[in-house]
Amino acid sequence: MDRLRPIRRALRGVEAVQVRRFGRSVLSTMFRTPVLVLETTGRRSGRQRQTALAFHRRPDGDLVIVGGAGGQRRTPDWVAKVRAHPDVHAIVDRTRRPMTATELGHDERATAWDEARRVWPQIERYERRAGRPVPIFLLRAK
Repeated sequence: MDRLRPIRRALRGVEAVQVRRFGRSVLSTMFRTPVLVLETTGRRSGRQRQTALAFHRRPDGDLVIVGGAGGQRRTPDWVAKVRAHPDVHAIVDRTRRPMTATELGHDERATAWDEARRVWPQIERYERRAGRPVPIFLLRAK
């Protein structure tokens, strides 16, 4: 059981507000990582949810996000929401854009995994610690 989950949830909300308002958050500045706010639709509730996530921008403009959750055993909630409703919005640089999220399959994932390891060297450690494959999603503008 993750006893820190309520604290993490509250901090995610604070980070999402910072990214929407300023285009960055305190954490993204500290770690020098670009962050977006992913707006998803709840699987059961249908309510809009927002999560701040690190991302990587590909040369073609597509965005890559990963469900590493810092190595937690539990898959992040946003992953299940995106799998159920792949039409999402991403707020990047204070601009909200409609996007389609696609979870990368085996071959595409292998290529993206190499890319993710270059961008986020700690991702391999997260996957080992979590004991589960880290899902990788591609966000493409509609």
